[in-house]
Amino acid sequence: MLTKETLTKRQQDNVVRWIARSYYPINKVEFTKFSQDKKTGTYLLSIKLNNNNNLVTTIAINDLKDFDEEYGTLGLSPVSRFEFMKREDRLEDYQQIDISNIKKDYLGGK
Repeated sequence: MLTKETLTKRQQDNVVRWIARSYYPINKVEFTKFSQDKKTGTYLLSIKLNNNNNLVTTIAINDLKDFDEEYGTLGLSPVSRFEFMKREDRLEDYQQIDISNIKKDYLGGK
């Protein structure tokens, strides 16, 4: 059973940072759905990248506190779908990254 949950804009910005450290170009991140599976406790965040219906995925996170972490990277699945966007110069988890030029459609509104 899934229950309705939400993330703050700051937490969603952190997800954008994780993605942008590993993939390029990221022009837009649309957050489409967030929920928790009560059976497993896993949080599920669905996103669409660059306004492209072929670049849709769901990120599974075990602990809600993970979304509070600004630093980190993220691998997107299926790998074959996102491989062409993978940075050759992948940034380290702790490196600062500017996400101000990435358009974000947040959960519950822009």
